[in-house]
This record gives sequence, C-alpha cells and structure tokens, in this order.
Amino acid sequence: MLFHLLLALAAVILVGRLLSPIFRAIGQPPVIGEVIAGILLGPSLLGRVAPDAYQYILPADVAPLLGIVAQLGVILYMFLVGAELNPDDVRHRVRATMAPALASVAVPYALGFGLAFSFHPRFAPDGVSAMHFALFMGVAMAITAFPVLARILSDIGMTRSDLGVRALTCAAVSDIAAWCLLALVIGVVHMTSGSTFVVAAFLAGVAIPHDSRFALALDRWLRPFVAVVLLPAFFAFTGMRTQIDLVSGSDWLVVVLIIGVATAGKFGGTLLGARISGLDWGTAAALGILMNTRGLMELIVLNVGLDLGVISPTLYTMMVLMALVTTMATTPILMRVLAPSGAVTRASFDAPQRSC
Repeated sequence: MLFHLLLALAAVILVGRLLSPIFRAIGQPPVIGEVIAGILLGPSLLGRVAPDAYQYILPADVAPLLGIVAQLGVILYMFLVGAELNPDDVRHRVRATMAPALASVAVPYALGFGLAFSFHPRFAPDGVSAMHFALFMGVAMAITAFPVLARILSDIGMTRSDLGVRALTCAAVSDIAAWCLLALVIGVVHMTSGSTFVVAAFLAGVAIPHDSRFALALDRWLRPFVAVVLLPAFFAFTGMRTQIDLVSGSDWLVVVLIIGVATAGKFGGTLLGARISGLDWGTAAALGILMNTRGLMELIVLNVGLDLGVISPTLYTMMVLMALVTTMATTPILMRVLAPSGAVTRASFDAPQRSC
C-alpha cells in the first residue's frame, strides 16, 4: 500500500512537472498542469488507454490512504491560504471593494442556487433534498481562487497596481464570504468532520498575523512540503474521482451551460458591483475577468460535496471541467482586455514562477 501511494505521488509530481512548462508557456499557472496531471493519470485517460498501468499506479485499494493524505494536504493548504491574507489590507479597502466583492458572491450563488433545482432530478444522488443540493451548488458557483488570482497578477506584474490591489481585496472578501457560506452548508447538511476541518483550517490561518515570524516560517518551511508532497495526493485523488466518460451526448451541453452560468455570474456580478462603486467600465470588466478564477479552491469545495454525497460523480466531473475552463480563460482574456493600454505584455510571463 505504501509503495503504491508513493508511486501515485511520484507519477503525479512527474507528469505535473512535465506539463507545467507547457502551461507556463501559454500564460497559465503551474497548478493547472498539476490538476490535469491527476486527471490524465485517472480513469478518464490512463484507465481507458492502459487499464493495467492505471490499476498498478492507482489501484482501488490505495484510494482510502490517498484520500487521507489528500485531506491532510488540503487542510494545511487552506491554513496557509488563510495565513497569507492581510486583514489590514481588507479593512483599509473594504468600503471601496465591498460592492463588487459581495456581488461577485451573491450573483453566482443565486444563479447556482436557481440552476440546481432543474439539475436536481438528474444529477443529485438518491436521498439528497433539492434544498441541500441547491445550497451546495450556490457555494460551488460562488468560489474565487484567491491564491491562483494572486499568482496570475504576480506573473503579469500587476500585484501592486490599482487593479491588482482591488482584485486581491475583492477576492479576499469574497473568499471569506464564500467559506462562511460553506460553513453554513456544513451546518445544514451535517458534513463529515474532515470537511469541517477544511473550513476551520482556513479561519485558523486568517487568525495568524500574516507578517509574523511564525507566518513567515510557515511559508518558508511548510509551503514547499505541502506543495510538493501533499497537494499531488489531492490532485491524484481528484483525478481518480473525475470520470470524463460519465459525460456523454447531451451532457456536454450541460457542461457548456454550467460554464456559461458560472462565468456570467462571476463576471456580471463583479461588473455590476464595480460600476455601482464608481469604477469605469474597463476596470470593472478587468476585475470581473479576474474574479472568475477558480482553480484549486473550487476543486476543494467539489471534493467536499462529493464526500458528503450532495453531488453525483457525473456532476462532480462537469464542475471540475468548469473550474479548469474558467481558470484557464482568465489570463488570455485579461491580456486581450489590458494589452491595448500597455498594462501587460507577454514578457510578463518570463519571470520564474512559484507553485500555487
């Protein structure tokens, strides 16, 4: 069991490292390559083209142990994400960003909540009430990946720009709001203790002063271990649960619908809130594009939902595809919007990158 666990981790790390430069070359954060590595090594590809190799690398009996390591990695990752947040930055700019931040959560949540009632008969597991299903779908649509967004801004050299500061503050506020909503869903649906620890880990990290010696030591010593050793277990575990062959025929129209609703909710909500707060159309549109980033945070929420049994494996796979598409679309669309102003160029991606 230990051998197969280490083999699975090594395979995901190796394939992720091979894919990361490819995605970096097209302006994507390395985490996209690592996520796709997990999917490629799962039943969606390796399990179909080389089932014997798949059973050797990721046998079914290693899944429980891999799940435990993945859960530990997610808990520590969420703790580090919380520790990265600077509450002072949020407090100083909360008035200017409150409208777009809350709208970026409220609008996609409302759209996801409403869409869930039409999805419930087809995609909800047996015994799951429409209300529980809708509550979770709303949260899944409302997530923004603060770490990936921060990484994208860093890659294009806009972390300290006015747009960058606004986007990071909006993402921080919306993440806090979304995770509070998830905590509410946890209470309503009676989620497992492991999932509860994910919301608790994030809040515990927020409670730590981001510039304290302890927080800096965590970032220096714990983050590499989590990023290199533990998160690949999560990517492998996610890959094992993502079964693209479950999506067929008209299901692909549902995937397109989910992507469209998720994008419209995030972009439209942020755009509306930004305009209400007095931002010009260009800045508001760029902010809306950035807030559509979902990445790893979305995968964490989806795994929580699958663990709970609130969503089916088919809908889980559809939502994973949505998370990948919306995250990968952020940078190229943002570059197209900002390029005429000279705010960002392809050269911005030449700097060394840090894993999310």
